[in-house]
Amino acid sequence: MVTDTTSPQYALIQTLNNRGDGILVDSDNHVAVALGSYYGAIGSKYLITFDNGNQVKIIKADEKSDKDVINGCYHASNNSIMEFVVDTNTMDPFIKDVMGDFNYHQDFKGTITKIEKEVMK
Repeated sequence: MVTDTTSPQYALIQTLNNRGDGILVDSDNHVAVALGSYYGAIGSKYLITFDNGNQVKIIKADEKSDKDVINGCYHASNNSIMEFVVDTNTMDPFIKDVMGDFNYHQDFKGTITKIEKEVMK
């Protein structure tokens, strides 16, 4: 949870839209996620490619704590790279209550094979 109302994370999250399933997106449909410090500042944007060919645009809306990640990149306990920033009130109940993560969501199935930083124009 992002509760510090003076943080860049909080300010960014206030500008996001709920696409109806609890997933928050910016005006260009970048999905809001938490990433480690390796991935730059809040607001950094990336294109994620999965092994099944699916791609998703993401925006760094929160930062994982450096004490919890290895080399600022992936979570020490489960090797996850990103965590979704969501509205739990509108999340799919199957994902929220049964699975507990988005590994089973049709848009995010698969293993990440590529992470490309978007160049701001």
